[in-house]
Amino acid sequence: WQNIAFEAPCTIILDVGVALAGTGAPEGDRSAGVNGRVLNTITPETDTTCMYFWSLVRNYRLQDQSLTTQLREANANIFVDDQIVVEAQQRTIDDNPELALRSLSVDAGSVWARQAIESMIAEEQKITDA
Repeated sequence: WQNIAFEAPCTIILDVGVALAGTGAPEGDRSAGVNGRVLNTITPETDTTCMYFWSLVRNYRLQDQSLTTQLREANANIFVDDQIVVEAQQRTIDDNPELALRSLSVDAGSVWARQAIESMIAEEQKITDA
């Protein structure tokens, strides 16, 4: 399974795991499987930059330092790939400020998160303006 949760305003939690069919996972009993969580927290630094923090935890082979290192490096490499793409997107936005952002169906989660944050900001502004 892979479940993704957004904790506004800035944290994404990936709950991933595997278990034999019929054991009750992922909804209930996960004791016969293995799972991990990846926490991603993104916070603005400037109008065009952010700080990105992540961590990975698991419930199996906890004493295996070589697995810890392997998982950490694999995840770090994924984030480096993402960083390359996101930085290229930001350069395109900076170079073409007149162009509207476009979203694909695969962007539904991030679009929803952006709308949720914008709604939170609007509510906060109402309170501040009152």
